[in-house]
Amino acid sequence: MKNSFFILLFFFLARTYASAQNVVSFTGESILASTQMEVWVDSSSQANFTQARQAFQEGSFFPGSLDFDYVKYPVWVKLKIHNQSPYADLFVVFENPLIDSIAYFTDTTHNVPEDYNYFGEGFASYKNFGTFQRFPLHIINQGTKTIYFKVSGTEQMILPVKIYTESEALSMNNTRDLIYGAFMGVVFVMLLYNLFVFIATKDENYLYYVYYILFIGLGQITLSGHLFSLVLGNYPTVVKYSIVVLPSLSGIFAVIFIKKFLSAKVFEPTIDKWLTVVAISYGLAGIVRLLGYDQISGRMMDSIGLPGSIIVFILAFRVLNKGFSSAKYFIGAWSIFITGVVFFVFRNLGILPFNWLTTYTLPIGAALEGSLLSFALADKINTLQKQKQEKEKEALMSALENERLIKEQNIILEQKVSEKTADLTKTNTQLVHTLNDLKSTQTKLIEQEKMATLGQLTAGIAHEINNPINFVTSNVNPLKRDISMLDSLMLRYEELCLEDKPISEKQAEINQLKEDIEYDYLKEEMSFLLKGIEDGAHRTSEIVKGLRIFSRNDEDSIIPADVIEGIESTLVILNNQMGKVKVIRNYSGHLIMDCYPGKLNQVFLNLLSNAIFATQEKYKDTEGGTISISIKVENDFVFISFEDNGTGMSESVQHKIFEPFFTTKPVGQGTGLGMSIVYKTIEMHEGEISIDSELGRGTAIKIKLKSNLRKSI
Repeated sequence: MKNSFFILLFFFLARTYASAQNVVSFTGESILASTQMEVWVDSSSQANFTQARQAFQEGSFFPGSLDFDYVKYPVWVKLKIHNQSPYADLFVVFENPLIDSIAYFTDTTHNVPEDYNYFGEGFASYKNFGTFQRFPLHIINQGTKTIYFKVSGTEQMILPVKIYTESEALSMNNTRDLIYGAFMGVVFVMLLYNLFVFIATKDENYLYYVYYILFIGLGQITLSGHLFSLVLGNYPTVVKYSIVVLPSLSGIFAVIFIKKFLSAKVFEPTIDKWLTVVAISYGLAGIVRLLGYDQISGRMMDSIGLPGSIIVFILAFRVLNKGFSSAKYFIGAWSIFITGVVFFVFRNLGILPFNWLTTYTLPIGAALEGSLLSFALADKINTLQKQKQEKEKEALMSALENERLIKEQNIILEQKVSEKTADLTKTNTQLVHTLNDLKSTQTKLIEQEKMATLGQLTAGIAHEINNPINFVTSNVNPLKRDISMLDSLMLRYEELCLEDKPISEKQAEINQLKEDIEYDYLKEEMSFLLKGIEDGAHRTSEIVKGLRIFSRNDEDSIIPADVIEGIESTLVILNNQMGKVKVIRNYSGHLIMDCYPGKLNQVFLNLLSNAIFATQEKYKDTEGGTISISIKVENDFVFISFEDNGTGMSESVQHKIFEPFFTTKPVGQGTGLGMSIVYKTIEMHEGEISIDSELGRGTAIKIKLKSNLRKSI
């Protein structure tokens, strides 16, 4: 929209200008011809030289200018030069290294240019080496020649067209290279110096300054064309991206350095946030350039500079007013840099003349700014050191005063310490007695828990033993009766042997006696009764064996013991409490490991008792309750798991389950020490215990123990 308006405006102005074309008179000294040339914009982007020359002849041009803003169409330039100097070999120089392409035509050529420079083909394709694109021109003394140029570019179209003699052109190029070489030398020296200072002091201000000065230097030589001519001549695409990306990085690190140096977050938090927005805007401009939107990225950079500079000035003056003296160096450095930028912009707008000062004011201002900022950093470090010394002096005086007070207080304190020592000795004695009492109480509570557990088991064990004993005693009387009947039969055998009767009669009587006492049935009954007595005795023996294993008296020593045998003995003792609860065993054989067997059996008893209680609470006298016991060995560890499908526990109960005296059982059914003893015992074995429970679905308790505990102790 802006470009179209620009073209239409100058098209109407050209009607009055066409009747009197300007002629550039060259007298031997370099001359800026930008305002004396004629310009035609090819809005179709398709016109050849013949069509462009026809447009000039028809008056479709407008007066020349330095700055044409952003023009997306090719710009045709016409120059009519009258040579009044004694030099015939001249140069037309476009002093803008960021132009994409320039094609050179004369009235004697047709549609093929006599010469051209195309940025995209790399620096090696340039016909005349140098950062500026220049074209040779031969005009005899008092001769006149009309030349044409087709200019295209994606950057801001600034056309400072100057005419030089050959020697002046070469001298100008050498001078420019020398100035920018000196500029990069200053940048390099400041960069190395401040990098060394950063390594020595570890002050982040110097690191951010190094980044800032690095990208300032790279940005300047990119805009001057030296990055293209000296470093990246074969990578024009990279250079095109660098035109905005490097200045945007310079802006980002400038903001970071300024925020850090001026302590913006401390002195002016609001301005600090605005500077963050400026840094983000610079970053977005660089990203937009990388995405290929050249004009938009250029506009963004133009729009960020002025408000960003104003914000920085406001911050610097406010910080200076708050007593930060180093800010004056910063204000001086920033003022020089901004002055250079203003001179450069005003030159492009035609407000200031196009001379040596306005041409090189930007690199000179940047070099001076970098130097002054280095001084500002040094002043800040000196200020901080003075403040540190003053604080150390104050701290020393305070320490001396404190030492005096301490000496005075020590005398008083020594007296009080003597008094307190006696009190502490007395208190310590009382605490020792109290601790011993607590240990004694703890031991008694644990023993009470064991006794309570044994008390609950006594009835069940008695019942378990009573069943097989009753089975034995109930079989004794029938067995006596059967033996008595056999005794009677044997006595009659003896009598018949002494009687004088025929054998047949004796045999008949014996058969009758055997039939009377049901001899065959009597043998089967006696065998059955003996088998019952044998089973009862064996069951009693198993119960006694389980009690012996469970109550083994070796709690104070680590010995190899069979863990599975300990669990089975515990199940024997708890058999009377099981009811209809089904026990599922996921183990077999024997598992010998180092442990305190008696204490570990107490753990199994407490966990199984709780599992039986939770399962019976849920299923009452019905079937369905299960307790699963799993054992597996991995490397040097034994993993034991007790899982039930009982009532489960809430999350709050799980958090308290190992606390002493905490119980969920009704009053009189639990002391609250069972799980506390379990935790202490597992801790004694250097093991781990975990609980996974869900209310209404059951509980899983997992234990991890070392199989070779004696080696780790």
